[in-house]
Amino acid sequence: MGESVFRKLLGPALDSVEGALRKFSDEPCAAAGSLDVVHHPGRMARFFIWILALPKEGCGQPTSIVIERSSDCEKWNRRIGASRFSSRHSIVDGMLVEKAGRFRFLHRVSVVDGGIHYHQERVYFLGIRLPLLFSPIIDANAKGDERGWKLDVTVSCPRCGPICQYSGWIASR
Repeated sequence: MGESVFRKLLGPALDSVEGALRKFSDEPCAAAGSLDVVHHPGRMARFFIWILALPKEGCGQPTSIVIERSSDCEKWNRRIGASRFSSRHSIVDGMLVEKAGRFRFLHRVSVVDGGIHYHQERVYFLGIRLPLLFSPIIDANAKGDERGWKLDVTVSCPRCGPICQYSGWIASR
């Protein structure tokens, strides 16, 4: 099957990621855990939550991740509570490309303090690059130990502020 998307993207830097997160990033298969999801108020936040199909709000939601690998991409199937979400991960020009529905997100991924940091730099909707001021921006951090990893995800928009946050503990199955 070859190297994982994260091994191709991060190369030797992936070796400095700590614990179970390194193994999962190098040999992705399945993981499970629990996430707390918070939605922020406001019409624009609700609009982005709807159009991005973000997870429903709630504490301690059962979460699963199942990854299907092919030679050029990985399909990430996620379930957070009753919400389901799939995306395809690949690499273009040194960036993680995440295709989800009609959206395409380009993330700069780096290893920071033994964890993995994702910062979204661009987003496309129906193939059209959205202006940063009106784009949903995803920032995420994952860091752990031998048992699993803590995941923190923030979705915001420079124009309308916070949209959604989710965080919790995930472990490989």
